[in-house]
Amino acid sequence: MLDTAGRHANADHFAGIAAECALKGILHEFLGATPNQRGLLEHPQMSGKKEAGHLPGLWSQLSAVATGRNAAQFAELISAPNPFASWDVAERYSDGTHISDQRSAEHLAAARNIIALYERAKIDGVLS
Repeated sequence: MLDTAGRHANADHFAGIAAECALKGILHEFLGATPNQRGLLEHPQMSGKKEAGHLPGLWSQLSAVATGRNAAQFAELISAPNPFASWDVAERYSDGTHISDQRSAEHLAAARNIIALYERAKIDGVLS
């Protein structure tokens, strides 16, 4: 709705946050990440800092831990180029004029795909 109302910056921001939530759900519920004392997800195989961060860095963290038999269903997702490479959570503080309708549409589509993958995994019973 935000995107169709011309509020591309808001739509873009929420697309990134929604994608992060689904990716962190995959990390936690499927790939073995656990909350630390501060409530942030950690995994010993994460590259760089061991806490799950924001996109776009979260993408490479997910790639680092998505190994093994059960990670196969996520292979297509993580082998693709990061659709949020141009996204930055700090842009919520910007005036948003640099965020085009095309960019927000691409991020919304990517977020929908990530959320659909997460939901499909839950439906298939892979996630508990």
